[in-house]
Amino acid sequence: CPEAADTMAREIFENALRGRVVSELRIPKEYEVMLKRRLLSIKSRPCLPPITTHNMLNDAGDEILNHLRGIHMFNRPEDRVKIVYHPEFLSSTSAILPLDYKDFVRGCHLGVFPSYYEPWGYTPAECTVLGVPSISSNLSGFANYISNIVNDAQNAGVFVVDRRYQPYDASVGAMEDIMWEFCTLNRRQRIELRNRTERLSKHLDWSMLVAEYTKAHHAAYTAVFGEALVPPQQRPS
Repeated sequence: CPEAADTMAREIFENALRGRVVSELRIPKEYEVMLKRRLLSIKSRPCLPPITTHNMLNDAGDEILNHLRGIHMFNRPEDRVKIVYHPEFLSSTSAILPLDYKDFVRGCHLGVFPSYYEPWGYTPAECTVLGVPSISSNLSGFANYISNIVNDAQNAGVFVVDRRYQPYDASVGAMEDIMWEFCTLNRRQRIELRNRTERLSKHLDWSMLVAEYTKAHHAAYTAVFGEALVPPQQRPS
């Protein structure tokens, strides 16, 4: 509940101010009974936990929900992957999930975006800027851009899966290997990897990217009109 979270957050903050290292956090006594009642209520439900955070007006027409139904992802006890689908933009003012987008991203261990086609790819770029390692494919603009400017993108927390030159099953296997290796990292290794990832953010600053946008615009103009684009100030009068 929000009240318990606020109380624990204040305790963490006060301990940090005093330089205390707390090995474990305890739920305040006044909230223990309430939380136990909620847990028992959830466990006693006759149905499975929902895969969405709230009901949707036209859930039969939602592609993500239909795909989850098609592969039978219903949050059963034996499902090794559980789904929490939040079909709404994140906001700290939301009554359901009061989190800003950047806070949510920073709270993640790994972003997984193996797109089959992505002209750029803002989600892995946002992960990088916020220091979160990510997986993307070599069919996205972001992955190709980072691969061209960084000698070892994987060591910097940007894992690129080949979806261009190998079969689908091989791409899935490669992504499995990346995720498994990531899961074997200890806490210190994950922190070091996040630090290396965040250092790449300088390459995603607009002052760097604007030159690439200009090159792309010039290349597109030349391809369409068959001549180089000449700025107005350089054209003959």
